[in-house]
Amino acid sequence: MIPNQENIPRDILIVHTWGIGDLILLTPALRAAHKLHPQIRFSLLVFPPQAAVPVLGADFVHQVSYASWEPLRLAQTILSLRRRKLDAVMFSTGVSPWKAWLFMLLLKAKHKVSEYNKFKYPGLTEYLPYSEQHSRTRNNYELLSRVLPLPDWPEALRRAEELDLATHFELGPQNRDWAKDYIRENGLAGKALLAIHPGCMARNRFRRWPRDYFAELIRLARRDFDCHVVVIAGPDEEDVGEYLAGVEGVHLLQRTSLANVAAFIARCQAFVNTDSGLGHIASCFQIPSLTIFGPGNEAQTAPFSPNSQVVRLPVHCAPCVRNKKRNCRTECLTGLSPQQVYYDLKPILDSAFARVF
Repeated sequence: MIPNQENIPRDILIVHTWGIGDLILLTPALRAAHKLHPQIRFSLLVFPPQAAVPVLGADFVHQVSYASWEPLRLAQTILSLRRRKLDAVMFSTGVSPWKAWLFMLLLKAKHKVSEYNKFKYPGLTEYLPYSEQHSRTRNNYELLSRVLPLPDWPEALRRAEELDLATHFELGPQNRDWAKDYIRENGLAGKALLAIHPGCMARNRFRRWPRDYFAELIRLARRDFDCHVVVIAGPDEEDVGEYLAGVEGVHLLQRTSLANVAAFIARCQAFVNTDSGLGHIASCFQIPSLTIFGPGNEAQTAPFSPNSQVVRLPVHCAPCVRNKKRNCRTECLTGLSPQQVYYDLKPILDSAFARVF
């Protein structure tokens, strides 16, 4: 039951165990709730520390703290949280319900909000049926709506601008200055910028489009457009970045902070990636983008922006991110040719680059 205005929770803890992209998909719900209820203090407990970078310093987050799955540190975290007088606690969407249930049982809070599949685990107070067909942004929003008076999802979409229902990445002036200097020092001013992220976390290598395909996609784009192409390579894909840097006209951006990378993406005219957190960063700045999906489920994890599009090869076994077969050869990615992807990318570039300078 949603509390009345007099009993709205003031101190809400959200536990986040996923990565950067999923954290960004949480931000529209937080922004909308903060817009309507600015008195609420949202605290985040984040397990992968890097995931918190998009909201550090954001006005809609009161506090960010970090946790670890190491048993002793986890026990210390739980004991610390038990001493707090929390009004409500929930996990960001997508966590196995039994894991969230066990964690929240150990905490003291008036409201304990959980998703469920077929079975509602006892001892919690509010429940939301989990839907694989809804975006994680919608699921997060509807989790919050179990304890806050919020418009229903269709109305929230209609009022998106009024409610600040959009993804967010907090940038400091030092990050913006870094991006401006990077563009100037590398001779990237004066032409449209197409940024490409060919990788993802090492453990998710099976989501990557082949590097040779990216090389051909770059050649196709440079054949038709007089633009700068910048390949962004993080620590887990430096080998791919070095390979693509060998393609004529490609600049390589690597070995800098995530916030600096975000500031650079914010200055680009178009962006391409394979189902990675950087695609969500592009959505925060409304950069026209194309995300290549394979095993992942775009219904849940596509970037939340009207300027973000996805492309995938329709095969019977995809998406399969939770049910990946051991003998899978990711035909959903290897079967998606550069020419097919460019067919979807070219109209994006036509429109985005037409507005440059």
